[in-house]
Formats: sequence, C-alpha cells, structure tokens
Amino acid sequence: MVKKFKKFKKFALYLFGFTSIPLIYTSLFINWNNNKQYWYSTNLSNKIDVRESFIKKLNKSSKVENLDNNFELKLLLNPDFLDTESKRITSFNIDFLEKMKKLNLKYKETKYSQMLPIVWFYFDTENDREFFVKNSLKNSTISRFIVYKNEEKDKQTGHVEILDDNNQLNNNDNYHSLFSKSLNENISIVNFQKQTAKDNENQDKTTAKVGAIEFLDKFDSNFNIYFNENQLTINDLVSDRPKQAEKPYHSTLVSLILGGKVGVDKKSDLYLSIFKTDAEWQKSIEWMATKDVRVINHSYGNKFVDFKDYNENAYLLDFLARKYGVINVFAAGNGADKIDEDAFGKNRSDYNPWIDDRSLSLNSIVVGALQDNSSNSNIAKNEIAPYSNFKTGDQYLQFAKPLVVAPGQIYNVLDDKNQSGQSKKYVSGTSYAAPIVTGLISTLLREILFVRDDFRIPAIKSILSVSAISPNHTDLDKKDSGYYEKYGAGTPDFEKMKKAVENTSYIFGNKENEGEVIFTGNRFWVNSNETIKASLSWNFNAGLLKNNEKGQNTSGWWWFLPAITRNVSHDWLPLEATKKRQGGTFVSDYDLYLQKLNSNGDWVDVARSNSILSNDELIDFKSNESAYYRIYVKNYRSSVFENSEDDRLVVSYLVHNEN
Repeated sequence: MVKKFKKFKKFALYLFGFTSIPLIYTSLFINWNNNKQYWYSTNLSNKIDVRESFIKKLNKSSKVENLDNNFELKLLLNPDFLDTESKRITSFNIDFLEKMKKLNLKYKETKYSQMLPIVWFYFDTENDREFFVKNSLKNSTISRFIVYKNEEKDKQTGHVEILDDNNQLNNNDNYHSLFSKSLNENISIVNFQKQTAKDNENQDKTTAKVGAIEFLDKFDSNFNIYFNENQLTINDLVSDRPKQAEKPYHSTLVSLILGGKVGVDKKSDLYLSIFKTDAEWQKSIEWMATKDVRVINHSYGNKFVDFKDYNENAYLLDFLARKYGVINVFAAGNGADKIDEDAFGKNRSDYNPWIDDRSLSLNSIVVGALQDNSSNSNIAKNEIAPYSNFKTGDQYLQFAKPLVVAPGQIYNVLDDKNQSGQSKKYVSGTSYAAPIVTGLISTLLREILFVRDDFRIPAIKSILSVSAISPNHTDLDKKDSGYYEKYGAGTPDFEKMKKAVENTSYIFGNKENEGEVIFTGNRFWVNSNETIKASLSWNFNAGLLKNNEKGQNTSGWWWFLPAITRNVSHDWLPLEATKKRQGGTFVSDYDLYLQKLNSNGDWVDVARSNSILSNDELIDFKSNESAYYRIYVKNYRSSVFENSEDDRLVVSYLVHNEN
C-alpha cells in the first residue's frame, strides 16, 4: 500500500505538468534566403497552433519527403448545441462553410467532418492563408486554427509532378513464390499455419471486414489478381500525388500481407483508404466507420525526431474505439537504433524513435518488429529488431506499448525487375509486423470470438497478452504493468489465442465497488515448471457518458483550449474535463493477483501486477510446484464518476507448458 501511494504521488507530479501544457504556438523563425520570416512566426493568438506535416511510412527504408499540402488549415469549431449526432454535426459544418463563403475570403477548397465540428480550408499561396486567418481570429465559432506548415512548397515555383503509375507487373512466378514463402515463414512464427490451411480449404464467403489506412502510396492495380472478386475496396483520397524518389509499394505490400488470396486474413473483405493530409486522414477514419470496419491497420507515424504528445486525434481514436469497438493496430516505428548516436536529433528528418502521437491512444494496440533472422524453431529466443520503437514520454512509461512483437521482414514482390541482388528485394519494418497482428485479430473475431462492441478491445488485448510467447533473454527491462519494455507481452501465438478465449471473463467496474475485490476466478490446475500468464485490460472511457448532459455554456468542445470553463458535448466529454472528473487520471486503477492453494487449504498471493499508469496488467509466473491456482481483480481506485460509463474490464489466463 505504501509503495502504491508513493507511485501515485510521483504520477501526480507528472500529471500536473502534463495537464497544464497548453497547445499554443512557440515562436519559430524560418529563414528563406536568410531573410524570410513566416507570418506565424510571431504569436498572433493562442487560438493558432502550428504543426508539421507529421506522416511517414514505417518501412525501414522509407525516406521523409516534402509534400505539398495545399496550405492546409484545420478549424476546430464550437457548435451552439450539445449533440454529437452525425447529421446535426454535418449540417452545422456545412452551414459554417456557407457563412464563410459570404465573407469573400480567398481560398480554393474546403472539406468537412461528418463526425466532429471540424472543417478544413486549402489555399493557393501562403499569403492567402495568412489573410484568411488574420481576418477570422475574432470569429467566436472558431476555437482553434491549426496551421500545417508548407514551407518547402512555398519555396517552389514549378508545377506538381504527378506520379506515373503505369508500372508493369513483374510476372516472374519466382518472385510471387518468394513473397508467399517469406509470408508463410512469418505466419509460422505466430503459429497461424493451421488456420491458413483451414481458410484455403473453406470456400464459404464471409461478411467479415478488415481495414488498412495508408499514407500516400497508390495501390498498384496490377496486384488486384491477389484478391478475389469484390474482396478489395479502395478509397484513395490523394488527388495530387507527387512523383516519388522510390517506386511506391507500401500500400500494396501492407495490403497483400493483411488480406487477399495469400495474406493473413484470407476470408475477410479488405477496405483500404489512402491519405496525404490531415483532413484525408480523418475522412479515412470516418469512411471506415460508415463501412462498419472494426479492425484497422495503421502503418505510418510521426516523421520527425520530436516526441508528439497525446492530442485531439489520439483522443478521437479512443472515443470511437470506446463507443464502437474499433480496434486500431499501429506500427511502433523504426528509429530505436538511432537515438543513442552522437549526431541523433541534429537532423530533424532522422527516424523518429518514439511511440507517440496517434499511437498513444490508450485503446489502441502497438506492434513492434522482430529481428530479420527470426524463426519458428525457438520463438522465445527471437530478438527484437534494433530499430523497433519502444520509448514513450515519461507520463506514459507504464503503457503496454508495444503490446506484442511480430516478424517485420517480407519479400518485396513489387520490386523492379532490373534490380540485382536478392538481398535488396527484402524489406523490413514495423509496417510489415503490424498487419500480421491485425490479420490475427480479424481472423479471431471472424472465427472464434463474438464479443459486443464495448468489450471488444480489452478482450483482444487481454487474449493477445496471455497467449503470447514471452521472450527468453537475460537483462530485459520490465514495466510495473508486467510488460517487457521492448517486447510487450511477447510474440503472438494464434492457436494459444483460441485457447485463451475459453478462459476469458467480462467485468464491470465503477465507483460503488472501489476498494473491493470485483472478480474471483475458478481454480485451475498447474503442473510444476509450467508458466501461467494472466492479463487484465480495460477501456479508457474517453469521456463517454451514460446520459445526455445539458449546459448553458457551449464554448468548451475542445479539451486543449485555454478556456476558463469547459463543457460537455451530449455524450462525450473533452479530455481535460474527463480527467478532472476522473480524479486527474486517464483511467481507473485495477490490480491483478494470482493465488495458489497451499497445503493448508488457504489461498495465498504469489504474484501481482499493480501499476497505476496503465489500463493493461500482465502476470507472467512460473510454477515451482504442482498446485491449484486462481486469479482475482481488485478495484484499487475508480475514476468512474456519477454519469460516466462504467469501466469494461476483461481478464484472461493461459497455462503454457513449454519447458
């Protein structure tokens, strides 16, 4: 209890610093020809937030490219009502755009969200954007102007080159067999061969769906042959795709790994959405929601070395995950091997070493990559790829990120025919590890596990955690939550995932049962030298309310605004208001215990996981004698307030008999 209290005091200090950080623009001077200073270099208003275009693909060889975003401007709006109903939000956004049109401000294009009060404007020049912002600062409907830098385009005078996508399919059958062989090797590492054989034999069509959101790269239509009729649906939102230095293959390769005739999930329909700008990213999320896609792969991330904190986009993912049960699977990133180099950080286009930005969403799953020489002969001895990201900000140290690791090397079947050397045809990255795990999840949901929306995410996280093969290496760092710093719970095992479903229980937690044991499982027998893995996972509620709340002041839609009062939006609270009601924390604090029945017939605690900073707990315990065991869960401290949704918790366990 004393140890726990000390940790909580330390967390409170972190939290105070975190919650007091305003997202206001820090002066930044950009030199162009040694004398150019951009208009946003001075702090005109705390309503203006200046951001980099943040995205890059997460294959190991990808380069940071300067892309024209058409001087994108994102506006976060304050509706005059408290309602998140889609039709009303859409109507409000359209009405706002109509009003702006009458002001005769110069812009070339607009877009709007159908889920949140957000609109985007695009301009021909930086001067047009500057004039628009300065003449709109007093508009009370606008809570925040988010200016995405476009300085490289501002320096250019030429036209945008369009990518030539008339690439011929490499019809060498040997190349296709090499791709299948390398993917099958990866599938064997996660013990998916039996399911693959079953899916190959089963000709029945399913209605299951899986999604992938990809950055920039066009899907190569030559590879439609890898999918059955109507099995692939593409939503390509990039209209002005630039010419790239390398042949684009990322979107196609991720899709081939995830689904289709040779991919991990052969039976589900694949929905692919491709974006370049912030607006296109959110439209991709909304498109997936309208198509009822509930498992989505994200193989992209922050492109610069700076850590990007939890933001409104991560919070949006958490809210949609909690409300609709959408499982977002993120690639961890590929910069971990660079951070200790002397020159690291001097070039802002260095690989980003962090798990940050959108992947910080608490209800998401982050996947790291195993070393290229990994095999299925001794899973526990496979090593983490040195590039696989594992670092987070201080206040997120106990988060189970990464949750698991998977093979990250794949044969690039899209490689040019004239490229010599087989070694060059293999590519590596967390980009290619993530879709393997995404495919395992979508297959499990399709084949085995039927679970309602509000329990889906903690169920999958708990099952993945207990079924994973733990790493067997010396001197590994472990978090208070029980997860390894670099490996998470370990390497997924699909056959064990299916077994873990049988040992899974669903729990509600709230303020009323604070301080109490809220679950005690049935006893189970464990032989000496067998390993017990038990996991507890629960949702970050993301401000989801039981009942509508009405209020007179409707100025506080967005949590990051430095406003005096903050407000509720029908069934969704802003993050700052959520944390305030929850006692200053993201999530409740539940502890997981493992007990053994001793020779006197008494249950005694033998292991526990009791972090206060995570919504995932893991126990990994090797039995030294044959005995009965059981698990129980205690509600140490609840962040559930009077009108918030109860916490949804899932606990699972599995006995591993490998010696």
